[in-house]
Amino acid sequence: MARSKSRNAGGDLVATAVALAASQWVSGARVCVAFSGGSDSTVLLHALAAEHAKSRDAWSLSAHHVHHGLSVNADVWVAHCEAYCASLSVPLTIERISVNQNAGTGIEAAARDARMASLDRAQVDVVVLAHHARDQAETLLLQLLRGSGPPGMAAMPITACRYVRPLLSVPKAALLHYAQQFELRWIEDESNANNRFSRNRLRNVVWPALIDSFPAAEATLFRAAQHQADAAQLLDDLAVIDAAACVIDGAIRLATFNALSDARRANLLRFWLYGHNVKPPAADTLREWLKQLGSVTDIQAIELRGGAHEGVIRVYHGLAHLTHDSPRWEPCIWTGEASLTLKCGGIIAGELNFMSSSQPTALRAPRTGETWTVRMRQEGDGVALSERSGHVALKNIFQQANVAPWVRGTWPLLVCNDEIAAVASIATAKAFYVSGNEPGWVCKWKPAWLRPPHS
Repeated sequence: MARSKSRNAGGDLVATAVALAASQWVSGARVCVAFSGGSDSTVLLHALAAEHAKSRDAWSLSAHHVHHGLSVNADVWVAHCEAYCASLSVPLTIERISVNQNAGTGIEAAARDARMASLDRAQVDVVVLAHHARDQAETLLLQLLRGSGPPGMAAMPITACRYVRPLLSVPKAALLHYAQQFELRWIEDESNANNRFSRNRLRNVVWPALIDSFPAAEATLFRAAQHQADAAQLLDDLAVIDAAACVIDGAIRLATFNALSDARRANLLRFWLYGHNVKPPAADTLREWLKQLGSVTDIQAIELRGGAHEGVIRVYHGLAHLTHDSPRWEPCIWTGEASLTLKCGGIIAGELNFMSSSQPTALRAPRTGETWTVRMRQEGDGVALSERSGHVALKNIFQQANVAPWVRGTWPLLVCNDEIAAVASIATAKAFYVSGNEPGWVCKWKPAWLRPPHS
């Protein structure tokens, strides 16, 4: 490894970028470097340690190393990181994690996700990452080759919540100059030479040829990513405007939504899904969804499903709701308790609350000799709302109460012996009204997984 003690522009760029980032940290901030032991994070940690020495302990500095267990050299890397941090008097934490090598996204993405999950768990205020301008350029190219839109091609942000990338605009050459200036040593991950990984192929095969033909590619691609970030922000701003007109209580009003252009509909739908922490589907699926949403009538009820664990878009009365399938909870006995928690295995499906009421239509309390159960809907269920109406089908009761079809099957029913006494939050059978001086109840259903949609 070449060594030089002369000052150079590269070292100044690194130090200046780190000092600028540190100037934004509040007094007492706990700052942690994501430290792999490679060249980039070694430069970052060294520069931050130097800046920390100037800060008079205005903020604290530590490092965090993730042991993936994917390399036979992983333990050697830990020892190197421990020794290096000790030489800088920087506390180091190490977490050993397990990477799912059979993940459908690939081992590269699985390792990255596991690493970020480990950093998410770190008990600090700021996590500093060592990504630089070439990393940003590579990310832009990879996203472009995947057919991504502006949000993907915006690549990595300089700041995102507590994550900071102070070197993102700094050229890779500047980091190498800094390392030479201070005679830094680092580890080399042998997997970086494995071209079966897409980023490695880009870095080892494509990038040298690209730089040979276009020497300024790193800087221009970084600038292109900034332009895409601006475009992505404008698309979000437009989605906010469209959402104000189209989204009501979290649901999309299709009559207004379908009056937008196709591009704005697609943009709003992606924005709405992200707002519910659901990743939008592939472009072909999204186009099919937009086609179906554009043709649905106010009286139709449709479902649009993405991945197995994603939400389900369900349309009812002209509104598109982002929902999850309601859990089929276990029936239970009610003996007059003020509340009942309904569960699906170890998962809470919701809670029934019984509030006292003096209304003549209130539900009476259980009487001696009666068996009261709470269960879900069954074929042929009906409720005798009055002597004149006889038993009314639950479907009609739910329609009248504007309960969406997808939650009706798991809506709680109170049953006395074999007779439905009440539909939680909606109706009480006349035969079970309170009488005389009996205590009366109003039964309210509070689902944990799904809020009933509004009309």
